Amino acid sequence: MFIDSHCHLNFDCFKQDLATLLAELKSANITQVIIPATDAARWPEIITLCEKYAELYFALGIHPHFLSTFKAEDLVTLESTLLNLHHQAEHHCIALGEIGLDKLIDTSMETQEAVFLAQLAIAQRLQLPVILHVVKTQSRILQLLKQTKFSYGGVYHAFSGSEEIANEFIKLGFKLGIGGVITHPTAKKTQKTLSKLPLSSLVLETDAPDMPVYQQSTEFNSPLNITVIFEALCALREEPRDVIAQRIYNNSKSIFPIIND
Repeated sequence: MFIDSHCHLNFDCFKQDLATLLAELKSANITQVIIPATDAARWPEIITLCEKYAELYFALGIHPHFLSTFKAEDLVTLESTLLNLHHQAEHHCIALGEIGLDKLIDTSMETQEAVFLAQLAIAQRLQLPVILHVVKTQSRILQLLKQTKFSYGGVYHAFSGSEEIANEFIKLGFKLGIGGVITHPTAKKTQKTLSKLPLSSLVLETDAPDMPVYQQSTEFNSPLNITVIFEALCALREEPRDVIAQRIYNNSKSIFPIIND
């Protein structure tokens, strides 16, 4: 079984044929998909979507790319919504995210850090893991995680760093999200790192419709490509394929324990 730990399945490009795609995922033994939020406006549609389909789970948060529409009251709404969800007997909210820092966008780092820290504090209060967006800010995010003593871990989405950096995040309780980048022949450094890291630290993700796999034939990336990423990971590892598959699945469940088999 496979879990796509990061897929924006609520985006418009999936809406027309979503039922067909979900059937194809089931046939490919991709049993659960996690949808991280990007901005407050999309929270209701994500919640509704995951209430409709048992195999879909979600995280709520504010992505740094969407801070142009951010309002201070969004943080109040975020905490109250997450609190209400976790009072429900059955819910599919597994984390707070996608949150983080990105040096390649126009929003000031001061604003990014303020919103990131506020969301980290909410996650700590509600005892939730977080899904991290990290672009050229690894050292700063590590510093802030340590400074705030954040203790619920999560996933470092789209990891492509060094073994040293990977181990620093692992020490703080984070798994590393491994996506389509490892299918590209040019990703030698990341491939080498992933061949050395403990298998217990890895989860699979597509980031669909973004982060395409090598020689992708479709316009948009698909959660079906989780199996392509899995095969690329197997080529880097010494463990048997069935051991890798089971351990990766268990890793996702260890971070997001409410996911049902």
